[in-house]
Amino acid sequence: MAMTGAEYDALVKLMRGSPESAANRAARRVLVDGLSQAEASRETGATRSTVSDAVARYEEADRLIRAAYRMAARR
Repeated sequence: MAMTGAEYDALVKLMRGSPESAANRAARRVLVDGLSQAEASRETGATRSTVSDAVARYEEADRLIRAAYRMAARR
Protein backbone atom coordinates (compact mmCIF):
# COMPACT_ATOMS: atom_id res chain seq x y z
CA MET A 1 0.00 0.00 0.00
CA ALA A 2 1.46 3.32 -1.05
CA MET A 3 1.15 6.46 1.01
CA THR A 4 2.44 9.99 0.81
CA GLY A 5 5.45 11.20 2.71
CA ALA A 6 3.22 13.41 4.86
CA GLU A 7 0.97 10.45 5.72
CA TYR A 8 3.98 8.33 6.65
CA ASP A 9 5.50 11.11 8.76
CA ALA A 10 2.19 11.51 10.62
CA LEU A 11 2.07 7.78 11.37
CA VAL A 12 5.63 7.81 12.68
CA LYS A 13 4.80 10.74 14.94
CA LEU A 14 1.52 9.24 16.19
CA MET A 15 3.20 5.90 16.87
CA ARG A 16 6.15 7.62 18.55
CA GLY A 17 8.59 6.07 16.13
CA SER A 18 12.11 7.25 15.54
CA PRO A 19 12.34 8.71 12.02
CA GLU A 20 16.12 8.22 12.03
CA SER A 21 16.05 4.48 12.77
CA ALA A 22 17.09 2.11 10.00
CA ALA A 23 13.74 0.32 10.26
CA ASN A 24 11.73 3.51 9.79
CA ARG A 25 13.92 4.79 6.99
CA ALA A 26 13.53 1.43 5.22
CA ALA A 27 9.76 1.30 5.77
CA ARG A 28 9.46 4.81 4.34
CA ARG A 29 11.44 3.80 1.25
CA VAL A 30 9.05 0.85 0.74
CA LEU A 31 5.73 2.54 1.53
CA VAL A 32 6.38 6.01 0.10
CA ASP A 33 9.05 5.51 -2.56
CA GLY A 34 8.05 2.06 -3.82
CA LEU A 35 11.32 0.21 -3.21
CA SER A 36 11.22 -3.50 -2.53
CA GLN A 37 11.83 -4.57 1.03
CA ALA A 38 15.09 -6.22 -0.04
CA GLU A 39 16.31 -3.00 -1.69
CA ALA A 40 15.35 -0.94 1.36
CA SER A 41 17.11 -3.44 3.61
CA ARG A 42 20.33 -3.18 1.62
CA GLU A 43 20.12 0.61 1.42
CA THR A 44 19.54 1.20 5.14
CA GLY A 45 21.34 -1.74 6.71
CA ALA A 46 18.20 -2.95 8.48
CA THR A 47 17.63 -6.70 8.45
CA ARG A 48 14.92 -8.04 6.15
CA SER A 49 12.83 -9.17 9.12
CA THR A 50 13.12 -5.73 10.71
CA VAL A 51 12.00 -4.08 7.47
CA SER A 52 9.13 -6.53 7.11
CA ASP A 53 7.97 -5.90 10.68
CA ALA A 54 8.15 -2.12 10.29
CA VAL A 55 6.28 -2.16 6.98
CA ALA A 56 3.57 -4.38 8.46
CA ARG A 57 3.27 -2.15 11.55
CA TYR A 58 2.83 1.04 9.52
CA GLU A 59 0.50 -0.59 6.98
CA GLU A 60 -1.74 -1.80 9.81
CA ALA A 61 -1.76 1.63 11.46
CA ASP A 62 -2.62 3.22 8.11
CA ARG A 63 -5.52 0.77 7.60
CA LEU A 64 -6.89 1.44 11.09
CA ILE A 65 -6.74 5.22 10.70
CA ARG A 66 -8.36 5.14 7.26
CA ALA A 67 -11.14 2.85 8.54
CA ALA A 68 -11.79 5.13 11.52
CA TYR A 69 -12.09 8.16 9.26
CA ARG A 70 -14.41 6.29 6.87
CA MET A 71 -16.69 5.41 9.81
CA ALA A 72 -16.63 9.02 11.06
CA ALA A 73 -17.50 10.32 7.58
CA ARG A 74 -20.64 8.14 7.48
CA ARG A 75 -22.12 9.81 10.56
